[in-house]
Amino acid sequence: MANHAQQLADFVHDTRFEQLPPEVIDYTKLLILDSLICGIAAAPLERSKMMQAIIEPLGGPPEASVFGLPRRAPALYAVMANAEMMNLLDADDTLFSSNHFAVFNVAAGLAEAQRLGRPGTDLIRSVAVGFDINTRLNLGLLLMDEVDGKFQWSSMAGMGFAAFGTAASAAAVVGLDREQTRNLFGLVGWLAPTAVTSDMATRKEFETMKYGSYSGAAHAGMLATRLAEQGYIGDQECLDRKPGFMGAQGGLRTDYDLMVSELGQKWWILETSVKYYPSCRYTHGPIDMLRKLMREEGLRASDIERIEIYMNPMAYALGPFREPAKSITPDHRAPLNGAFNIPYVMALAALGRRPGPQWYSKENLTDPQVWALASRIHTAVDEAGKDEVTRAFRETRIRRFRKTRGALAVWARGNCYRCATEYCEGDPWSPETRPTWERVARKFHDFCGDLVDGRTIDELVARIRTLEDVRDVSRELRLP
Repeated sequence: MANHAQQLADFVHDTRFEQLPPEVIDYTKLLILDSLICGIAAAPLERSKMMQAIIEPLGGPPEASVFGLPRRAPALYAVMANAEMMNLLDADDTLFSSNHFAVFNVAAGLAEAQRLGRPGTDLIRSVAVGFDINTRLNLGLLLMDEVDGKFQWSSMAGMGFAAFGTAASAAAVVGLDREQTRNLFGLVGWLAPTAVTSDMATRKEFETMKYGSYSGAAHAGMLATRLAEQGYIGDQECLDRKPGFMGAQGGLRTDYDLMVSELGQKWWILETSVKYYPSCRYTHGPIDMLRKLMREEGLRASDIERIEIYMNPMAYALGPFREPAKSITPDHRAPLNGAFNIPYVMALAALGRRPGPQWYSKENLTDPQVWALASRIHTAVDEAGKDEVTRAFRETRIRRFRKTRGALAVWARGNCYRCATEYCEGDPWSPETRPTWERVARKFHDFCGDLVDGRTIDELVARIRTLEDVRDVSRELRLP
C-alpha cells in the first residue's frame, strides 16, 4: 500500500482539470486573482525592492514574471520572489485564521505555465491540487491547543510544509510522471526549511519575517522539482518516519491520517478566506463591525471616545494584540508590524483611509491624528468566544475553528454601542460574507488604483475570470 507521501504525490499526478468540481474551478480562479492583487500592490514597497535587488542581477533565461521587474527571470527565482511579495502585505488568503499559503501555489503554477507556454487550465489545476497538499500537511500539524485551561500556540513552527505545495503546483504544470512525482516529495522532505522558534506570544516587534521564510520554502519546492525532473531519487518515506519531516516542522503533535483523508473528494481550497484589508485576519471582524456601525449611526472618527475590542482567545494569546505598540517604525517591516497593531489599523479604518499598501505609507505611520485615535482603542479577551474555540479543539478532527467570533464596544456621543460578529467579510462559510468577483475586483481598485489604471484592472479581472479559455499563459496573461 502506498504511504502518505506516495498517496499525496499520486493525487497530484492523477488529478485532471476535468475532475475539478465547477465550484473549485471558480474559487481557485478567484484566489489566483486575489494573490496577484497582493503582489502587484506590494511591488513598489521597500521590502519588495530588497528582494528585486537580489533577483535582478542573477540573470538567466527570461522565463517568468517578477512583480516590479520589467524583465522576466528564471522561473525558480521568480517563484521565490513572488511568493514573498504576495504575502508581504498580509492581505493574502487565510485558512482558518491561522496560515496563508495560496501564494506559493499561484507563484509556482504561474511561473511554470509562463515558462512552458501552458494553458490556463493547467494553472488552475496546479493551484487547486497544490493548495490541497499545503492544507493537508498544515492541518496534520497541531499548531494550537488548549493546555491547562489556557490557549497556546506551538513554540516551534515554520513554513516548510509549503515547499510541498509549491512543488506540487510546479509538478502539475511540468507534467512529471508518477515515479518522478513520488521522488519529488521525497526530495522536498530533505530540502524544505525546518521549523523555527516562534515567539508570537511574547514578541513586541517583528524582524523581516513573521514565522517562516516564504522565499526559502518556495525555493526549496522549485529546486526539488528541477531535481526530480532530472532523475534525482528522494526519500519516499519522508512523511511516515518518526521522527521525520512532520516532527521537524514543530507543532504539538501530528495527525498523519488527516493528511490523506477524503483525498480527491474534499477540496480544502473552498475553506480559505479572502482578506479585504492588509492586516492580520483577527483584525478584520473588528474593522468590519466598526465600519458598519459608523455608517449606520452616522458616526465620525472625532465622535469616538473609546473602543474596547473583545478578541478571539487565540488572537489574544499573541503578544501584539495583548499589548499593542504605541508607534510603528516606518521601515520595510512596517506592513508586518502594522498588520498586527489593531489600534492602528482600526484607526485607519475609522478615518476612512483606503485599504491597501498606502496604510503603511510614512504619512499614515507618522500621522498624529491616527495615533490619537489609536490611543483610545483597547483590547481584551472575548470570554464568550472561549467555549467555541475549546469545542473546535476537542470536537473537530481539524482542530481549527471556522467562526471568528469577536465583539466590540464603542463609546461615542455619550452612548455605548455594542456589536458582535461570527464571520468576517470574505469568509466562505456564510452567504453574506462569501467572497465574490465583484468584491475582489473592488479590492483590486483599492489596493492598486494608484499603480494601475482602472481599465487595465478590469481587463485582468475579466481575463482571470475566464482563465480556462487562455491557451498560452505566457502570451495571453500579461501582468501590469
